[in-house]
Amino acid sequence: MDTSRGRSLAWLGHPVSMAALVLLVVNDHVWKAVHPGWVTGKLSDVAGMVLAPPLLAAVTGLIAPRAKFRWVAPGAILTVGVGFAMVKTMGYAAALASDAWSLVTPSLVRVDPADLLALPFLGVAWWVARREPRPAPQWLKALRLAVFLPLALAGVAATSADPTPKAEHVVVDPDGALFLGADTLGDGEPWAVSRDGGRTFVPSTGPRAGRSPECTRTEPVVCYQTVHRRIAVESRVEGGPWQLSWEISERDVEALGNAYPNPESRRSFYSVELAVLDVPGGHVVAVANGRDGFAVRDVSGSWRRIGFPTATRDIAPVPIEDARDLGDSSDDGPFRFAFSLFLGGLVLTLVAVRRARGAGAGARLYWLLAPLAAASCGAVPIGLIEATGNGTPQGLAAGFAWVPLAAVAVICPLVALAVGRRPLSQGVGATLIVAGVLIVAHIVWAMFGTGHLSHLVLYLSLVAALVTPAAAKVV
Repeated sequence: MDTSRGRSLAWLGHPVSMAALVLLVVNDHVWKAVHPGWVTGKLSDVAGMVLAPPLLAAVTGLIAPRAKFRWVAPGAILTVGVGFAMVKTMGYAAALASDAWSLVTPSLVRVDPADLLALPFLGVAWWVARREPRPAPQWLKALRLAVFLPLALAGVAATSADPTPKAEHVVVDPDGALFLGADTLGDGEPWAVSRDGGRTFVPSTGPRAGRSPECTRTEPVVCYQTVHRRIAVESRVEGGPWQLSWEISERDVEALGNAYPNPESRRSFYSVELAVLDVPGGHVVAVANGRDGFAVRDVSGSWRRIGFPTATRDIAPVPIEDARDLGDSSDDGPFRFAFSLFLGGLVLTLVAVRRARGAGAGARLYWLLAPLAAASCGAVPIGLIEATGNGTPQGLAAGFAWVPLAAVAVICPLVALAVGRRPLSQGVGATLIVAGVLIVAHIVWAMFGTGHLSHLVLYLSLVAALVTPAAAKVV
C-alpha cells in the first residue's frame, strides 16, 4: 500500500538516513568544536540534505497518513531544496528562518551561497526513497515511529548551524582608535572599531598596529586586569590593592550559558583580554568576555555589556534578567520526572481507552484521565518549584506527591486494558516503548538541551505525541 506513513517511516529508518543523522549530530557537537572550518561547516549541510526530506515526509505521514508516497517523497525533496536555497541566498528568508527556529531554540541562520554545494546530495535522499522497502514486522514499524522519528527531530533541533562568535581581542592603535576583535562574527567583518571613545562602533578589517595597555597614562595611574576564568575585572590606583571593578556573578554566568544557542559555548564565558584608552575627561576600558561579547567602561565608571556591536543577527548580549528567567537545565530533574510520569501515563491511558472503545466499551472510560490529571496537579508543580528555585518543598512531601501520580499512571491503563479484554503483555510492551522513548528524550535533552523549561515541555510533549501511534500498534 503506497501510503505516506509506512513508506516515509521506512525511508527515515533506512541505514543511509540514520547514518546522516549520526553524521549530523557528531559533526555539529564534536568535530566542529575540535576542527572548526570549511569542511565541518559543509558536512552538516550534506547530512541535512539526506536527512531532512525523509524527516519532513515522516511528519507529513503522521498528519496525512493516507496521502500517496509517490507525491509525498518528491514534495518533501522539493520543499527542502527550495527552502534551503532561499535561506542561503536571501537575507529576508534567513532572518525569517532564524526567528521561526528560535521558537524552538535560540538560533541564527546565516546567508551563505557556498552552502548550496550540498544541494546535489538531495539525490541521495531521492535514491533511498525510490528503493522498495523490505517487509518489516510490526515491532520494527513501531520502533521506527517511536524511536527513529523523535531521534531525528531531536538531532535536527539540537544542531548548531555555525560556530558562534567569541570576543577575544581588544586593541588600541597609535591613533587612539579602539578595536574589538572576535574569532567569527558570522556577518560582517571580524573586527569593530570606535573612534569616539567606545560610544559607537563600525565594522573594520582590523588594526594595522596596536597594543592592549592595562594602565592609564595620566595621573593618578589606574591599572586593570581580568580575573582568571571569570567574567570580571579588577582595578587598582597608584600600585594599591586590587579591587573588584566589575563582574557578572558565577550564578548569572551559568544562567547566561544556558541562554545562548550553542551548549558548547558555556565553556567560553570568561574575560580574556582588556585594554585601557585615555580620553578627554578620564579613561575608557573595554574587555573581551568570550561568548557574551564585549563590555565597556565609560569615563563616568559605568560598565555596559555591548555584545558584538557590529553583528546584526547575534543575540548577545542576552539580558541577565531574561537569562535568570529561563531557568537552569541542571536543576530540572524533579520537574522532568514528574512531567514524564504524567505524559507516560497519559499516552498509555489514551491508547488503552481507544482499544477498549474499539472492543465496544463506552465513552465513560475517558474519565480515567481525571485521576491522572488530579495527581499531576500535585506532583508537576512541586517539580517546577524545585526546578526554578521558587521554593523549597519538604523532601517527604515532594516524594509522597509523586506516589499518587505513579500509581494512577499504572492503574488507569490497566483498567482500560481489562475492560477492553486486551492481554497484559500488550500493555507491558507499550509501556516499555513509551518509557524507553522518554528515557532517550531525557538523554538527548541533557546533552543538547537549551535549558529553557518551556522548551523542555514542548520537546517532551512532542515526543509523547509521536510515540502514541507506536504504542497503539503494540496494544
